Amino acid sequence: MVLHHLYGQQQLADCLSLVGADDTVLIMDAGLLEVAGDAFSSFSCAVMVLDDAESHSADHAGLPVIDTTGWLDLVCRHPHSMSWG
Repeated sequence: MVLHHLYGQQQLADCLSLVGADDTVLIMDAGLLEVAGDAFSSFSCAVMVLDDAESHSADHAGLPVIDTTGWLDLVCRHPHSMSWG
């Protein structure tokens, strides 16, 4: 179980190739949804968006949105995490 923090699109393909069914991908920048298209629909795991002040008006593509408390809960539940730029 790995929590993948996805910050940008540069490593999206690498992240996609390493994600397992028990993992969670947390999109740290909602703007990534605009440039990634439907790439997240092919993920075999949970995908969520971190809510921040800039993303309130963004389209979250139907993905669950979590706040800082939810993020901390994910960090506690996942024994490992990776950051992708």
